[in-house]
Amino acid sequence: MATWKARIGYLSPSVFEYPSDWSRILPPGFTLVTTGLNVRAHTPEEFDRAIESLESSLSVFVAEEADCILLAGITVAVQRGYRAEEELVARLSQRLGLPVTTSLCANADALKQVGAKKIVIATAYLERINQALKRYFEDAGLEVLGIRGLGVANPVGQVKLPAEASYEVAHGVFGEHPEADAILVHGRWSSLAHVERLERETDRPVVASTAASFWWVLKTLGIKLQLEGCGQLLR
Repeated sequence: MATWKARIGYLSPSVFEYPSDWSRILPPGFTLVTTGLNVRAHTPEEFDRAIESLESSLSVFVAEEADCILLAGITVAVQRGYRAEEELVARLSQRLGLPVTTSLCANADALKQVGAKKIVIATAYLERINQALKRYFEDAGLEVLGIRGLGVANPVGQVKLPAEASYEVAHGVFGEHPEADAILVHGRWSSLAHVERLERETDRPVVASTAASFWWVLKTLGIKLQLEGCGQLLR
């Protein structure tokens, strides 16, 4: 029987879908406790509405005895930017008495963990969203050489993409900027499926957004664990 290790509070901007990258990555003993903010489109109005309900939505994780909390998606980063997100996360963590981070903050920390300084980013998002993400990672101290998306305008559109989509976008943007020292594959699409293949073909560390979030959980809770098939970060 697996030993219980952690309960992870996971706030999705929209819904939590199964199966997903999380169902592929979570080892026995880890539980994902989820709720959502019902973001239906990547618009400023939807993001502002979600941010207003953020704190009340997170209180459920205290009642559910979560060990830490992940704020998934791009909502706060796109609307408020890196510094404001950093302040918000610190304030929420203090109020809730739990470690809190966002998936994007975990991405940035994970990229630094693998030694990245100059990166390329693959997403499924609109160009407007991508430019906000570029500013976010630059404010986090990383040089973004290139970012490419597929123009998907809502959360459900990402999961309907072909399984190869993340590989093709990541491979393409790296091909334009081979001087990059790491690749980030971010979003609700299948970010994990081709990480190992990309690392072999590019000889660069590839950080998938879900892998980065889980790496943050392990680091924050002081759990030592190695996982195969998720890239250098967790290997």
